[in-house]
Formats: sequence, structure tokens, C-alpha cells
Amino acid sequence: MKKNALYFSFLLLLTTLLLFSCKKSGIRGIKIDNFSSGKAGEVILVLDKKYASESVLSYIEEVLGQPQPALNQIEPMFDVLRFDNKEFSSHFQRHRGIVQFDINPKFASNTFNMEENVWARPQVHIHLRGNNVDSLLALFKQNENEIIEALYTNDLKRVQYFIATRNDAYIEKKIKEKFGIQVTIPNTYSIAREEEDFMWLRFRTIRNDRFIIIYKTPGNDLSRRGLIDARNEKTKAFIPGAVLGAYPIVAEVYQFPLYNKNVTIGTIAGAELRGLWESVNDKMGGPFYHFSFLDKANENVISVDGFVYAPEEDKRDYLREIEAIVKTVKF
Repeated sequence: MKKNALYFSFLLLLTTLLLFSCKKSGIRGIKIDNFSSGKAGEVILVLDKKYASESVLSYIEEVLGQPQPALNQIEPMFDVLRFDNKEFSSHFQRHRGIVQFDINPKFASNTFNMEENVWARPQVHIHLRGNNVDSLLALFKQNENEIIEALYTNDLKRVQYFIATRNDAYIEKKIKEKFGIQVTIPNTYSIAREEEDFMWLRFRTIRNDRFIIIYKTPGNDLSRRGLIDARNEKTKAFIPGAVLGAYPIVAEVYQFPLYNKNVTIGTIAGAELRGLWESVNDKMGGPFYHFSFLDKANENVISVDGFVYAPEEDKRDYLREIEAIVKTVKF
């Protein structure tokens, strides 16, 4: 526990220094000096040691540590760090995601409460208060979907705040002119290819690549099959692989790609795909997140898609970064 405390003290200092360096540019909709702390995908579990038996922790981590969907390897949705309530000081209250169990036999009833931005921004504080650990665990499990959605959305929101401080206005202007939409693009990305109704953005490092593609197709087909076929057509035509004759396509394996037509991002209603991509004539692959919607005239489908290539690395945080970028889309 002392190691955890030292770790968070260091992390808080690092975050403070980082935010101070960004203070001149500012972050849209948030005060820099109240920015939440914590690593991507990290959640603080506030649960007193006397209740934190192996079975109780396992029960909680079944929810918080469930596998991130649509990855080609098993990684948890969230990494969990536990502290007692007495250790839950102002330093840790600034964390991005907090799940707090407050247990006292004197409490008359059990309550579940979820609040945003209690001590910092962006932040989610899940507070379970009651007189019995078993009853609170049942209440936690009963609300698990709401809990996961809130923590996940907050993680994406925090990435978007950082993106807003280092956006590339030139690329964003070209996207607006070509597709009539706004997407916030970090200045680490560059234009790899541009065609009449297609744009490919790329962020390359020594160890991994992250890509954003934006394209327009005629019609109004937002079906699962239609989205997959349109994506494959564009990537085959415009994104060459690492070897001659190779190109990326959607990997249709097991239940993937996951499909949801009833998705609204901001005020835009559309359909999403979550899944894996693979390379024809090569062994490359990785996760992707895709969102498609109709343009204002309902004559074309506009697609904003992000995918990751990171061999021998964890991919969860990279996937959340490109999903956060995609989800900045608006008219």
C-alpha cells in the first residue's frame, strides 16, 4: 500500500507539471488547475481492508476488470488500485475514476450514487454507502452496466481534453472542406493519402502505428454488411500493406465485428463497428473502431474510422485514443 501511495504522489506531481506546461493553450470546458489525475484505464477502488477479502475483490474485479471488447488479446477494461477510506485523501480524490464502498453497520439503508466532477474534471465518482458488504456488492452488480459506461465515457472524455490542446487546425480544415464535418485531430497525425472522397491520417512511432480514415460513399446503407463492404473497398483501393499485394480488411471471425446501429455521438445518429482488422497477403492486424452516419442531405454515408497496429504491445489505450478521436465528430 505504501508503494501505491508513493506511486500516486509521483503521478500527481507529473500530471501537475504537464498541465502547467499546457496552461497557456487551455483545455476546452475545463479549468487546468482542477484537471483529474490518473493513468488511462485506471480506477481507484476505495474499500476498507477488513472487507477486502479475496472473494469480495474477485467479485468487484469481475466487473471492473472484464476484458476490453474487440481486442485481439485479453486486456482488462480497467486497472484497479485499492485504498482504505482513511487513505482516500485529497490527492486521490482528484483521480479520474473512483469506486467507493462506504460501509458502516450504523447506516440505516444502502444507497448507490454516481456523480461527475466532484473533486476534479473530468471525473466519475461511484459511491456505494450501506451497512452490509454483501448488500452493497449486490447493488454494485445490479448497476454494473451503468458503472462501466460512465467510467469508459469519462476515460474517452479525458483523452479528448488532451487532444483539444494539441490539435492540428490545418488537417481539421481540410476535413471540413472535404466532408462537411469537424473532427479534432492531434498534431501527431499527418496526412498519408488524400483522394476525392477519402482521407488517410497516420501517426507512426518506432513500435506502433495509429490510423484515422475518413471517407464518403453514396447512398444510405448503414447495415452491418454495407459498412464492412464499403470499408474493405476503400482500404483495398487506398491503403497498401507492408508487402506487395497486401491491404487491410475487416476480420470477420466469431461474433466480430460487433455492430450497433443505434449510436448517437453528440447530435449525430449512426452505426458503429468494433472489431479486428487483418491484412490480405500479410500477417498484420489489430483492433479498430468505426462510426458511420448520413450527411445532412441524407445522400451519402460518411465514415470516420480509427485502427491500431501495435505488435507485441498492449493495445487497449491505443484503441481508446483512436475511439476518442472518432467521437469528436460533429457537423
